[in-house]
Amino acid sequence: MTTQLVQRTSTTLPACWRRRPNALDAPTAPRIPQPVQLYTLLAFTLDLHGPLASGGRCEACSEPWPCESVRLAYRLREGF
Repeated sequence: MTTQLVQRTSTTLPACWRRRPNALDAPTAPRIPQPVQLYTLLAFTLDLHGPLASGGRCEACSEPWPCESVRLAYRLREGF
């Protein structure tokens, strides 16, 4: 019994048929921020959202000081 090998010709697929990574897939590992980066962002927020010299308003968002960003940053900093 003889066996014949069939050679396949390579065909190129249209670009829309090629497999690509799905951007909607859930990440395999949760993204956890680095403590140093988080602490740096907290310090930046506390520096940026300071009170104005005249009046009790925030420099960045003009809300009554301490604004919500400062409160959140302070609570996160105390968590360290």
